[in-house]
Amino acid sequence: MNLQNFESQIDPTILSRGSDYFKFGYVTSLEFDGETWFAEVDGSNDYTVSVAISDNGEILNTYCDCPYDWGEYCKHQVAVFFALKDARIQLLKTEKSNNNSSKKKESLESILSTLDKQTLVSLIMEYAETYKPMKNEIQFRYTQKSDITSSARQVIRGAINAVKYRDFVTYRDVNSATNGADTVLKMAEDKINSNEFLTAVSLGIIAMEEMMDLLNYCDDSNEYVGETIANAISEIHNATLSIPENHKDSQKIFDSIFAHSLSNIYDGWPDWRIELLSALVPLCYDKENRARLETHLLLPNNQITYEWGHDYEFRQMQQIQFDLINRFDDEATAQQFIAHNMDNIDFRYMAIKSAIENGHYDKAIQLCIEGEDENRQYPGIVKALHELQYTAYESANNLPKQKELALALFLDGDFKYYLKYKAFHSKCEWANKFEEILEKTEKNGSRGVYVQILVNDKHKPRLLAYCNKWPGSIVSYHTHLLPEYQHEVGQLFSDFIRQQASTANNRRHYGDVCALIKMCDKTCPESTTDVCAEIIQKYSRKPAFMDEMRKIEKL
Repeated sequence: MNLQNFESQIDPTILSRGSDYFKFGYVTSLEFDGETWFAEVDGSNDYTVSVAISDNGEILNTYCDCPYDWGEYCKHQVAVFFALKDARIQLLKTEKSNNNSSKKKESLESILSTLDKQTLVSLIMEYAETYKPMKNEIQFRYTQKSDITSSARQVIRGAINAVKYRDFVTYRDVNSATNGADTVLKMAEDKINSNEFLTAVSLGIIAMEEMMDLLNYCDDSNEYVGETIANAISEIHNATLSIPENHKDSQKIFDSIFAHSLSNIYDGWPDWRIELLSALVPLCYDKENRARLETHLLLPNNQITYEWGHDYEFRQMQQIQFDLINRFDDEATAQQFIAHNMDNIDFRYMAIKSAIENGHYDKAIQLCIEGEDENRQYPGIVKALHELQYTAYESANNLPKQKELALALFLDGDFKYYLKYKAFHSKCEWANKFEEILEKTEKNGSRGVYVQILVNDKHKPRLLAYCNKWPGSIVSYHTHLLPEYQHEVGQLFSDFIRQQASTANNRRHYGDVCALIKMCDKTCPESTTDVCAEIIQKYSRKPAFMDEMRKIEKL
């Protein structure tokens, strides 16, 4: 395949996307090392493409470290093919070959700073007409429109449509699809700073509506859409927290957020609905608003499904009730609410901490014990209650109970309680008890605590046995085995490097393997010679891998 006619041999869809990537400047760097071209291409992530070409433009070898595996070539490779075909790039190649060196390209900022106003305007107009999302964003940011909400939707949808293919946005393009919403939310932040609270909230709601819709036809494995929705909620919260009491738009803002929270787009997404309701709390200085919100919170059978059988969601609704009381009522009312809702573990935690702070240790311990009985099916809650119980015993200076609970907690996987437990013994007592504790910890399956004990107490024979059993752990613990076990550390490192190299399939993975080699080099340099030779021989046809080896001076 030759650079002059490669288009006929590429899938039309991939060809079109690669052409767009080249036209819109996604090929951000292109360097020649005398044999191979290496390019950086922007996308949902930054990817590296390598291309080896003959003097007559024949593509001899090419590789991209993106995860695309549905065809022979990806859009990033095609974008680089177009870049190499471009006459200016061909000229650059000749210059670099003559000089046998490469020069860094001038930064975009420095280039633009030398252009006059008319040239900049022409350049922007040219690309804005070609790339509609850019045109929408410029108009949204820099023109005064009476209908800013309509303009905001255009910006968000423009960014989505730019990467949507067959009515779907793949996980590689989702980050780009959220760019429009990010722009709108930046505008919302600016509106809050200029006290235009109603506009800020409207923009936040628009961003949420469009992103909730996007969830229906995208792969959000990387959670870019979810993060954007969380950012929109954050801006709405910032707006309601910033609004002064009796602001002229307070009622409109309350009504807007309240109505939006009840939308069916949040069916199945109760967390976001609850967070929107929580944003209303600062506006409930108005008694009618508070009554509306409280009435809604207290209706388990209203038209919105909260899945009341799910304890977490119910607890969050109760938390909003408590926030209202805590913000607008007296301390006695707040404490009474906590006492009446002790089945909510969050309020039980509050009651226990309050009892400890006030010196009521027996009450705190009793609340812990009762909570454990009610929540035995939830190990995380039981552990948290054990920790609070330990704090109560510690505050009450009850040493026997501290010792008993410290043992249970560190066997449950919390290393800091191992140190507390150890401190309750004399050196002689501990010498007799240490092996027994190790056996208990290992049998109990507390792997993390077990190895931390070995490191803390410098038990190197057992630590070596642990690393033999779990080879990857040599990365974390090799320094604790030196100098006594230098040969064994070198062997474990070499074996682990070989294993990682065998599964590496992109530049990031190759870089990780080389990082392991550098780490091994610092402690066991003699062990890396053979493994590096093996990697160079076995993976010589992976140019990106060889490039990473070259960077650490192993090639």
